Amino acid sequence: MKKLKTVVFNATGTGMISMAGAVRRIEEELPGRMEVQARTNDDLFDSRMMDRFTRHLQTADCVIVILHGGRKSFRFFDRLIEESRNAFVFIQPGDEDEMSLSARYSTEYGSDFFDEMVRFIKFGGRENWTNLLRSLIRRFSGEDIPYDPPQKMPSEGIYHPRTGVSLTLNEYMNSQGTSLKELEDKKTPIIGVWFYQGYYVDGNLAFVDSLVNEIERQGCFPVACFYNRFPDRILNNRDPEWVAENFFQVDGKTVIHVLLSCMVFSMRLTLPKFAGVYEKIGVPVLQAITLFTTRRNWEENEQGATPMDVCISAAQPEFDGILITVPVSTRDVAGQDMLTGATMLRNMPVEERIEKIVSLAGKWAMLGIKPNAEKRVAVIFHNYPPRDDRIGCAAGLDSFKSVKNILDRLKQDGYSIEREYESGDALAHEILDRVTVDRRWLTPEAMAQKAADRIGPAQYSAWHEGLAEKNRKHMVRDWGDIPGGLFVHEGEVMVNGIINGNVYIGIQPPRGFVEQPEKIHDPHLAPSHHYIFHYRWIRDVFKADAVLHIGKHGSLEWLPGKSLALSQECYPDISIMDLPNIYPYIINDPGEGTQAKRRSYACVVDHLIPVMTNADRYEELAEVDTKILEYIQTKSMNPERLPVLRNEIWQLAAKHNLHSDMEVSEDEALSDFDAFVERLHSYLSEVADTAINDGLHVMGSPPRGGGLAELVVQLVRYRNGDVPSLREAIAKQWGYDYDELLQHRGRPDPTGRFPTNAVAITEIHRAALEVARVVIEGGKPLIADESPEVRRVVEFIRDIVLPKLAQTTEEIDSVAAALSGRHVLPGGSGAPTRGMVEILPTGRNFYSADPFRIPSPAAWITGSALGDALVKRHLDETGRPPESIGMVIWGSPTMRTMGEDIAEALYLMGVKPVWNSRNGRVEGLEIIPAAELKFPRVDVTFRTSGFFRDSFPNLMDLLDEAVAMVTALDEPVENNFLRKHVLTEAEELVKRGIDPEEALREASFRIFSDPPGVYGAGIPAAIDAKAWEKSEDLGEVYITWGGYAYGKGVYGEDRRDVFRRRLSDISLVVKNEDSREYDLLSSDDFNAYFGGFAAAVKTVSGNYPKAYSGDASDPDRVRYRSIHEEVKHIFRSRILNPKWIEGLMRHGYKGAGDLSRAVDISFHWDATSDVMEDWMYDALSEKYALDEKMQEWFKEVNPYALQNIAERLLEAASRGMWNASEETKKRLEAVYLDVEGDIEERTDV
Repeated sequence: MKKLKTVVFNATGTGMISMAGAVRRIEEELPGRMEVQARTNDDLFDSRMMDRFTRHLQTADCVIVILHGGRKSFRFFDRLIEESRNAFVFIQPGDEDEMSLSARYSTEYGSDFFDEMVRFIKFGGRENWTNLLRSLIRRFSGEDIPYDPPQKMPSEGIYHPRTGVSLTLNEYMNSQGTSLKELEDKKTPIIGVWFYQGYYVDGNLAFVDSLVNEIERQGCFPVACFYNRFPDRILNNRDPEWVAENFFQVDGKTVIHVLLSCMVFSMRLTLPKFAGVYEKIGVPVLQAITLFTTRRNWEENEQGATPMDVCISAAQPEFDGILITVPVSTRDVAGQDMLTGATMLRNMPVEERIEKIVSLAGKWAMLGIKPNAEKRVAVIFHNYPPRDDRIGCAAGLDSFKSVKNILDRLKQDGYSIEREYESGDALAHEILDRVTVDRRWLTPEAMAQKAADRIGPAQYSAWHEGLAEKNRKHMVRDWGDIPGGLFVHEGEVMVNGIINGNVYIGIQPPRGFVEQPEKIHDPHLAPSHHYIFHYRWIRDVFKADAVLHIGKHGSLEWLPGKSLALSQECYPDISIMDLPNIYPYIINDPGEGTQAKRRSYACVVDHLIPVMTNADRYEELAEVDTKILEYIQTKSMNPERLPVLRNEIWQLAAKHNLHSDMEVSEDEALSDFDAFVERLHSYLSEVADTAINDGLHVMGSPPRGGGLAELVVQLVRYRNGDVPSLREAIAKQWGYDYDELLQHRGRPDPTGRFPTNAVAITEIHRAALEVARVVIEGGKPLIADESPEVRRVVEFIRDIVLPKLAQTTEEIDSVAAALSGRHVLPGGSGAPTRGMVEILPTGRNFYSADPFRIPSPAAWITGSALGDALVKRHLDETGRPPESIGMVIWGSPTMRTMGEDIAEALYLMGVKPVWNSRNGRVEGLEIIPAAELKFPRVDVTFRTSGFFRDSFPNLMDLLDEAVAMVTALDEPVENNFLRKHVLTEAEELVKRGIDPEEALREASFRIFSDPPGVYGAGIPAAIDAKAWEKSEDLGEVYITWGGYAYGKGVYGEDRRDVFRRRLSDISLVVKNEDSREYDLLSSDDFNAYFGGFAAAVKTVSGNYPKAYSGDASDPDRVRYRSIHEEVKHIFRSRILNPKWIEGLMRHGYKGAGDLSRAVDISFHWDATSDVMEDWMYDALSEKYALDEKMQEWFKEVNPYALQNIAERLLEAASRGMWNASEETKKRLEAVYLDVEGDIEERTDV
């Protein structure tokens, strides 16, 4: 009797366990009648394995193919079909591509036999596979072998390892011997779980069993159900909404308190019809990560998760507002099936992590059960640098006023709060009166007196012993034996902050680099004993039910450890433990907020940006510009006065150092004065027309009055999708070419309406503000009747913008909701003023981007424009295109812009993405033909942030692939600088005895980042700790932290030697900014990565490279400035602008701290890149430190800020960075000593 040879290919392996069981059963029933060879993608991972497999295909009678995502889900699909040409072929239909493939290649597509096979496989399970195999033997042998028709398995049900499957909630409760009423009376947390039906059908339930058992062990009640997410006409399965209504709700009321989701992908993206199901359930949803990697790989790899895991178990679920947590299973090899040759994969439980997620779920559940009056909440302010002027540092947020608002709401909701605060400053000053993390002002004895609590040896010793041995050794190595030396007195550890009823308000402990500057060159520095003990105290002594981290951002989520799917040895996991973490975060920083979500399990509640306004003309700039307008009008009216005005304008420009901004001498200016005036007038217009923030945002407080109009105009300054720009629409109605106005601001107005284009732009902006004011007041602007485009924007403001801004109150509502154990709605993220009004309102748990849709086609357009602008700028300056450049790549801009920086990098290399036309995903790259290039292919070296490395491993590989493709091109090296440099270096390496293949790989390394598991560039701490003497010292720090190579097959190899070689060739470093909501002086990160890059090049080559800052705030009009130009632009528009300073002054202590940090960051940039001129330091000292009114204000609200400003300016002078006059130095010293005395008097116990 002939043996039926059958081959099964299953892309994912789902169902293989059932299939293998069926084969064994057939062998028992019909021995020798059938041979089955089965493989998955895990088996056929390279061409060598496929070669071996082809011999089975060539002799097969029947080939069954089960794909998952069409042709792309199996790289050898075409070869499989070719080798199966003599066999009966069956392709299981699925998505659109699979339907097409099945129709094309299946032998009996559409027949009754084909349809029966579809149902056998679709229904799944061992019985169906057994009957499928019987039917095949019957079909090919002609024998009357009996078999049963396809039997439908339960599509959905509630599962328990002891009682099996229940089809209704009532049936399940009866099977467990309890009732919902009994559970409610006992206040038992009910934890829902949902997972794929395929796990149930396959019997792949070990991790589900562990989850259910652990839920019960911890005193909670499980409701674990399975279902198929996607509707299927054959399965006739229930949809997710039905499952939620019937298994998690009774009569429309949710009965579970929290939901653990073992499902991957996003409901919102894949099944938008059911996007609201989690809102309907209404409880926190935690992602129980089911990893697509083995236990060993997960344990040993700092990456923690595969690129696919990052996408489907983190990035996509975040679109649904799901909280990312820890892995509950790994995908492990259960052995190779002896009969079929298939690798058997099972989802094996990670027991310790299951214990963790259940504990975390239980605490989220208790927030929905416990009365508010009994809840205890910890509020944590961030504090970097760890100085008393910077407590509550949070980008764009008045953190203290925001916390006051939160406390007021909690008091209203019945929380036990003893003291109310008149203002945010009152709260700040109460904290300052106690123990902070600035050790300069209190003795250990004074700290002990003022501490919120003291932790004794017995307690912290137990905590330390509870850590993994690896962590204990690491911490002792870095910080000595417990309790260490930070905030310790007589063997006790001090707890900072204050306790107000059932609320603890404290400060996050310092990261440690400033405290141990000798550790600057160790990116893996462990957090201090004090750091870990502080969070343990919050949970175990204060007994917090939840913690709030206030604003962007702290250090916890950046501690060493895995990037995703953290283990118990990862320091963020050690620190946050099982505390529900609620994290107010600015909406325009999705990357760093996502870091908090993925590495500290945070529920983000996003908040609005500060009001944005135009910088406008002020003081000396207004004086010069007024004189220029007088000059322009005098040319036609009173020309004999021109020589006098020329002299006055030059003298004013020189007095205020504007000639430095213009990089022009007096002789050059006077040789063509009209051209100089046009340039200067245009520059002053650009400065005045720059958007800056006016003060800080306060959570729950929508902008009002003039601030509302200002923000509205900035929100519609650029087009929002198909809604035109308001300014551009007004310009068009007035008869202007808007682009012409922007490009030639200094020229005369061609319409004659205004003296110059610059004045026209100012008046257009004023008109836009008037339109906004009228709409806000409920009126209709007259211009809307004259212009359909203006009318469209007016309707957009009225119907969309204003209602969304009014919902800003929901920021506080969402914090309260999270503390009540309710689901916080998801929302978009990005820069609202970049034409992204659709991401509002705030008060949402924001999501970011699908990594596999980056770069998007829109990003390619802007990225290409950036590439053209970059090359043009370099050509204009040097007469040649750039040959070797360094580019900084961050995660947040990648998310906000959908990959404009990536697109630009690819464009510069002469490579283009290939997109899937159906789903927009990037499927590969294609070379741009040489004939289509505008310039030679550029050699680009990347320094990515650690967050980018973690969130976009697919893009790291994509960039590496682009390098390989361009290097392999057979082109003249004068047209391909990348190939030129790689081949030259590879040749040198071969001469040194390195294997040619290894030499080529080493020579092609272009992607560098931090070591695996750590983050940052090291430079801010080095500067703030004064652990440097010259810029080269900072360059060495940059190389130490960033010299690790990444790419295909390479993950974080220490290749600082190769990084140095790259740095030696770089002549230009680049970083782009996509919004004016932040700039190079907004935080120390910009200098750390960008300024540090320049310093590193200088360290290796001896010379600073050119450094260009890209401005893509208007994606339709991109441009580049040098960092010297950009820093001066920021100084003129923001740092020295009374409008900006006064805006911060409205926020008291927090505003003063932000002014103090602005001085720090200016100093930081000078330390790395030599960008500060004497006049800039002079202006800072006069406006910030030496002005008597400012001194009085600082002393009242935040004397520590004035002390730091004076100290930092004196440091600049002492280091020779600023040639300050002796008188200025004496005045600064007097200010410093005076305020230091005041502080010591205040802090004296």
